[in-house]
Amino acid sequence: MVDDGSGADFRAIFDVASQVEGCVVLRHETNQGKGAALKTAFKHVLEKLSECVGVVTADADGQHAPEDCRRVGETLFEARRSAVVLGTRDFGFRHVPFRSWWGNNWTVMLFAILYGKRIPDTQTGLRAFSRETLPRLMEVPGNGYEYEMAVLCRTVRSRMSLRFVPIRTIYENGNSSSHFSPLRDTVRIYRVLFGNVFSRL
Repeated sequence: MVDDGSGADFRAIFDVASQVEGCVVLRHETNQGKGAALKTAFKHVLEKLSECVGVVTADADGQHAPEDCRRVGETLFEARRSAVVLGTRDFGFRHVPFRSWWGNNWTVMLFAILYGKRIPDTQTGLRAFSRETLPRLMEVPGNGYEYEMAVLCRTVRSRMSLRFVPIRTIYENGNSSSHFSPLRDTVRIYRVLFGNVFSRL
């Protein structure tokens, strides 16, 4: 678990988590962004957990059910080498807030046009990566939300094994707990989406 500079108001949550058997809390003193938090976790796995076959990443905003996290992890365990697994949500209009429905469906279409691969849920925060992929993912630029789009671009262009696992679509209170900035982070994501089309791997 990564505490990305959450501050004193949330310190108690991470202190409780650190008491759970098997749970390690990695801390950033200041907020560095989601991409930086993921890289910190990947580095810890590579350096400290030699027998770990991969990682499952999940957002902390309540969107991902524990059973779905487990199924994504089990799919990774079956696939093993050079595999990336994405938990994909149902983006039917009735299931999600309008901004999420519009943003994801538009990005899915654009990604397919630019990269020749349809990713059912480009914005999913529930993903799994085999140990073999982590060194390459550590090299992917980006420290914010745009990092996850850059990872998808690298995954497809590098022809890593990619699998999809349908998961529940959960939005609590209209997804009000999300720290995603619709304008700033969307601009960064689309800059990555277009910028990686012709870039080197």
